[in-house]
Amino acid sequence: MTAFAGKTVTPADGGADYVYTEDKPNFTVTSGHPEFVLKLKSNPSTGYSWFLREYDANLISPVKHSFQQPAKNLIGAPGYELWTFRAKPGAFTVPQQTTIRMVYARPWSGSDNSTQLVFRVTTQGK
Repeated sequence: MTAFAGKTVTPADGGADYVYTEDKPNFTVTSGHPEFVLKLKSNPSTGYSWFLREYDANLISPVKHSFQQPAKNLIGAPGYELWTFRAKPGAFTVPQQTTIRMVYARPWSGSDNSTQLVFRVTTQGK
């Protein structure tokens, strides 16, 4: 079991085995557990947020987006944005690869000051 977002969870209900960060941009999703989370460091007090820029809607769908406060409640301290996705049943018919592109930017600024992350997702049956 793992402590995650203020509660204890097991891999069966979305635990740490299915949470990916910029340190692990390539991962495999199986039909036995089609849901996964991207955990991205964020500091909304600076005006920056993560935006979902690109994904294949035929293979995956966004399910939830939330912000996890820092462990110590310090004003201006960074936390994490949690983006939950679910691979669609058709994504497991044959192994496939797709990408999710995330952009960290201020909504009112151009893309000049943005950071991009690309996650490569491979789907695989049981």
